Amino acid sequence: MFKYRRWILHVAASLVVLSAITVRAQNPPARGRGAGGQRGAGAPGQPTTPTVPQIARTTPVDQAAHDRGRAIWASECISCHGSQARGSETGPNIIRTRTVNFDHSAQQAGSVLGPYLKAGHPTQSGKPSASFTDEEVVALANFLRQRVNDTMRGSPIFVVGDILVGDAKAGETYFKGEGGCAACHTATAHSLAGIGTRYAPVDLQQRMLFPGGAGGRGGRGGGAAAGPPAPNPNAVTVTIAPASGAPLSGVLVEESDFYVTLRDAEGTIRVVRRAPGMKVTKTNPLQAHIDLLDRISDKQIHDVVAYLATMK
Repeated sequence: MFKYRRWILHVAASLVVLSAITVRAQNPPARGRGAGGQRGAGAPGQPTTPTVPQIARTTPVDQAAHDRGRAIWASECISCHGSQARGSETGPNIIRTRTVNFDHSAQQAGSVLGPYLKAGHPTQSGKPSASFTDEEVVALANFLRQRVNDTMRGSPIFVVGDILVGDAKAGETYFKGEGGCAACHTATAHSLAGIGTRYAPVDLQQRMLFPGGAGGRGGRGGGAAAGPPAPNPNAVTVTIAPASGAPLSGVLVEESDFYVTLRDAEGTIRVVRRAPGMKVTKTNPLQAHIDLLDRISDKQIHDVVAYLATMK
């Protein structure tokens, strides 16, 4: 009887162990731990570093919204701005305007274009642009996003035309005068000496209108590598002055209505919650190029590029 009871207890214990092994195999590792039980991002008591968002060269386009936007464009906008939004005899090229380009890079399609249309803009049917629904604004924004994407190098329909069609002398006059370029680009600061040798004409034009390339928006790429990254002279910097306490300064990584994220001189990512009395000051070394897009004409673009190409 005693041997039989001991045998029963042994079997029961074996079943408990087997059950525990089975449950453990079925349950995934605890959150915050990877293979081998190593702690990962989000593990309790473990400091984490926010992932720096990467900015795609081209903006994603919702194809269904794009197709709806194309129909709206054909009925309300095409007679002035042309089929590709690059202008016509009666209206300007809007591909490179601040409104379209800011919306192209915005997280939400239509977030910049919408307020612009709500403020009032002529349409070919006479319909008030302020009456466009949110869905129509998003559709138009996706249509315009694709038009901007189509102008970028690497696009399947991008074709490099003859860039050097301007007047180099007129370009020099604009560069040193109305354009204000010579105020920043001098012999000792931001010198352009030899730039016509280093870059092809199409690259000169791209760098003038959209300086910085994919990493030109505050040096946001690169992730959270150990140690401070190499300084980026074109990085957007920010200074945060709280209502009380010492100010913080560094390279702007990201901002929202609630937080400002920066990378300080030591390479540490700091996330600051917005608060009453806080002053946030941003400095963009490339702001003059951004402002130039609103006032430079196509002829002036070609003239300046022709002038830059002579700087051998």
